[in-house]
Amino acid sequence: MKEINTEILIVGAGYAGIAAAKKMYAANQDFRVIEARDRIGGRTLTEDLQSGVTVDMGAKWVGPTQHLVWEWIKETQTETYDTYDQGKNLLKFKDKISSYTGTIPKIDLLSLIDLGIAISKMNKLSDQISISEPWNHPKAKEYDAMTLATWMDKHIWTAKAKHLFEIGIQTVFAAEASEISLLFALFYFKSGDNMDTLISIKNGAQQSILKGGTQGLIKKIAAPFLDKIHFQEPVFRLSQHAGGIIAETDNLTIKAKKCIFTIPPVLINSVVFDPPLTQQKAQLYQRMPMGAAMKVYLIYPTPFWREMGFSGQIVSDEYPLKVTFDVGHADADQGVLLVFVEGNDARNFIDLPEDTRKKMIVERVEKIFGHQASQPIQYIDKCWTEEVYSRGCYTGLMGPNTLTQFGHQIRAPFQHVHFAGTETAEKWSGYLDGAISSGYRAASEVLKML
Repeated sequence: MKEINTEILIVGAGYAGIAAAKKMYAANQDFRVIEARDRIGGRTLTEDLQSGVTVDMGAKWVGPTQHLVWEWIKETQTETYDTYDQGKNLLKFKDKISSYTGTIPKIDLLSLIDLGIAISKMNKLSDQISISEPWNHPKAKEYDAMTLATWMDKHIWTAKAKHLFEIGIQTVFAAEASEISLLFALFYFKSGDNMDTLISIKNGAQQSILKGGTQGLIKKIAAPFLDKIHFQEPVFRLSQHAGGIIAETDNLTIKAKKCIFTIPPVLINSVVFDPPLTQQKAQLYQRMPMGAAMKVYLIYPTPFWREMGFSGQIVSDEYPLKVTFDVGHADADQGVLLVFVEGNDARNFIDLPEDTRKKMIVERVEKIFGHQASQPIQYIDKCWTEEVYSRGCYTGLMGPNTLTQFGHQIRAPFQHVHFAGTETAEKWSGYLDGAISSGYRAASEVLKML
């Protein structure tokens, strides 16, 4: 058992952990990072495929108001390109296929008005929410007592509008509307500007893609202090005393004055704390399950849909394919189609054999694009619920009566331990930008106390 003594211990080498480490490194502080995986990046994972394409199996996009990520992009001189958004989008609903442009599918006038009003109402409600203290809204308890699905039942009248709204919710949260508190949804939308921003490409959360992937960016940021990161060292116990903490892994005992936890809330309760976490903090973590997200890539010899005048964006009502994007460069030779499978669809889909998953996805795409879609040169998928050190994606979620009862604990330190991670962010919670801001915040808290 090797013993390490340091001033600050950071648990987790995802975007939040590396952001905290970056701030410590800039302040010339003594620190170490322990990471359970054999890599940095957390919920980012970039892979170079045999077809010659680089894809993000985890977090992918950057929106224009995610300023901290853009600072990293500029600092590392990382190139970006816009998500392909030219041509017509396609809607498949009840075996009928129609085309449209913009974010909202072309549907009958009554359903279109119904959907537009629902999104407008959601934006107006979320605009009233404080991202720092959403539990203090005058109607916080009322909003937190109901699910987002309950609100939809009360405010969306047509079946088609409700179905499309639900697909939007699945895409944003990787969960079902029935799993999420209305108050949490309002906070989340406000945190990412508004609902329109979170479901949009142009001026939205899906606008820009990083060449070399999001994991490539964090590798560049971590390069100056890579020697301070210890891999494959999941912490299983953390004890505290008057002078600091002692963290234990299978191979290491780390003694430090302060500690920053950046791992997903659902994993924190797997660590034995001595003394135990406060009951409110422990109860919060018990109530923050991860979303369920699968990313599926179909690689084709060419982006043939572009020649047909299509953007590659599909909204479909047929399981398991609900939403697709063309994520190849505008000048790319190969076609890169990204398919999202989320919420209950992902939980059910991952249990099927890979050959069956591929067959189902390809068949659904072929129904829409024709025979050229039947022969991808490569298929790859990933389900984040299988990741032992994530247990899901994109983020930890809150059901009813969680945010009002326990939300004030999300950023609260526990003795010498501080907490970061995208779930703790006020702005862009659930996204890379939120992860970075949370790491910076926790690092600042620690630096002030040293």
